[in-house]
Formats: sequence, C-alpha cells, structure tokens
Amino acid sequence: MTGYRQHPITIRESALRINLKWGWSLSALLLLAACDGQQDNVTVVRSQPLSPASAPSGQANTKTMTLGEALDKRPACDRTVWLQTNNLEQTGGQPATVEYQCDLSTAQIQVLFSAQWTAWVERHQRRLADSEKLKTAALDKKNSQQTEQALSTARWLFDQLQASGDLARYRSLVTGSPVQHLRLDGVNAFFASPEGLSYLATTLKTKKKIAVAQAALKAVTQTVTSTGLATDTKTTDVCQAPALFVLAVVLTPEEIDEALSECDAAVAQRYQTDIDVAEGKAKAARTMLETLNAPVTVEGAKEVITWTVSQSGVPQLSTHVFELTVNAGGTVRQVTKNPGYR
Repeated sequence: MTGYRQHPITIRESALRINLKWGWSLSALLLLAACDGQQDNVTVVRSQPLSPASAPSGQANTKTMTLGEALDKRPACDRTVWLQTNNLEQTGGQPATVEYQCDLSTAQIQVLFSAQWTAWVERHQRRLADSEKLKTAALDKKNSQQTEQALSTARWLFDQLQASGDLARYRSLVTGSPVQHLRLDGVNAFFASPEGLSYLATTLKTKKKIAVAQAALKAVTQTVTSTGLATDTKTTDVCQAPALFVLAVVLTPEEIDEALSECDAAVAQRYQTDIDVAEGKAKAARTMLETLNAPVTVEGAKEVITWTVSQSGVPQLSTHVFELTVNAGGTVRQVTKNPGYR
C-alpha cells in the first residue's frame, strides 16, 4: 500500500520533468529560428546578383557576381561586417534591417583628408585677402570724398544752369527729340548733323529760335565740360555720375533737386556699409582659418549601407552614408555624409 501511494507522485514528477524538457527544447528551437531568420536576411541581401557592368572597378568579369562578393572584396576596406540590426519580432512585423559596414583604410583617408584640408585653408586665405582688398578700396573711396565732391559740383552746376535759363532751354530742345535719352555727346552729335539741323528747322521754324536753342546747347555743354563731371556711368549707381541727374530731361527740376539731396544723404552710409560687409567677410575667413589651423587627424572612416528586407524576402536599399571621425585639436568629432543618391 505504501508503494502504491507513492506511485502518483512519481508520475507527476515525471510529467513535470517532461514538460520542462519540452519547454527548454521549444525555447532553444525558437532561438535557433530567430538566428536562422537573421542569417537568412543577411544571406538574402548578400546573394543579390550583380551584372558584370555593375561590379566594382577591377572586379568585373564574365561570371555573375553577388552583392556580398563585390562588397567583401573592395580594396578600400580594411574590414567588412554584415549584421542584422532588428528582425520581424522586434519591429512588430515591419521589414527587417540588414547593415553592411566597411572600415575604410585610415591611412588612405588621412592622405585624402589632408589634401582637402589644405585646399580649405588656401580657399579661406584667398577669401581673407579679397576681403581686405575690398575694405581698403571702400576706405579709400570714403577718405577721398570723390563722390561728395562730385555731388557738390553737380549741385553748383544745377543751380548755375537753372539761374541762367540755359537748362530750361536745353530741356525744351531735347524733350521729345530723337536724342531725348542719349548722353550729352550724342545730343551734340545729332544737332550738328544734317538730320539734326533738319529737325531744328522743322520744329523751331525760325532762325532766331534755332539760334537760341543752339546757344543753350553750347552753354550747357561748356559748363558741364568745365566741371569735369562724367556724363556716363558703367554702374547702376547714378550718384557716382550726378551730372546725369542734371541733364535728365525726364525729371522735373524739383525731382533733380530731390535726387541730389538723397545722394548726399546716402553716400556716407553707402561707404560705411561697404566697409562693414568687407569686415564681416574678413572676420568669417579668420574664424575659419583659426579652426583649420588646429592639428587634425583622422581616427576612423566607415561606409555604412543598409537594406530593409520585407516579409516576402525582397531587399531594398535604405540608406548609404559615410562616417568620418576626426580629432581636431584634441576634440573628437564625427561627421556623417550622404553621397546624395539612393
């Protein structure tokens, strides 16, 4: 009887051991399945075929090469790693991610990086020199007061021609004529030509009126010439050639006076703005040179490519970046660059 009572306990213990054994076996199988799934996704990406034309330089041949073979044999890589960063269970059924890493040769990258660094230094040295030249030119213009003197002379010219009445007669002659928008030398050339003389005879009719108009043109020309003011400019800044305001028949005398006053007010600020802009560019160039003059070494360079693999086992290129780790003056920085294509 005693042995009979103990028998059910033995059965229960055996059942428990069997359940535990099956539980451990099931867990092991699931773990292996997950590892197999991870390995399968990496294999799926690596086994993608490449045509001979798309193989990396120096590796093309008549035999079809896989993506894994091509990427593993790249001379630029000191070491390559393939891994899966997640799986379907971890992402809730979303595509798995496979990553390829290529540790680029630090020695080769250092040579290229040093050459690029030197080019950056030279570029900012040129920018600094150009900015200093611009500042010097702006200071020279400001100190020479050429524009201020020209404006003062133009004001005198305007007042003189206004007082004599020659400006009004000149405006009456030129307004509506074929040379209304020409420079002073063009106006003189036209009215000295047969075509201009014919125009005078047709519009003014009498010899007296023609003589008065010609005298006014001569007086204006002589007075402008005596001032030495330019009657043309290669820039859009008319304040640099203020005589153009005085001779502009499309402006009223009031508008001419206002334009000259505006130039007077703006000229000092214009030079200071040019100086400030040049100083700002020079400061930016100096700041960059201070940064670039620090000793820089490449501590690591890596190319990383990722693919997503859907549940159907179809891989798709996801990201492609270069990661560069540099030590600049004791400060380690990492720069990530996208090549710009996918």
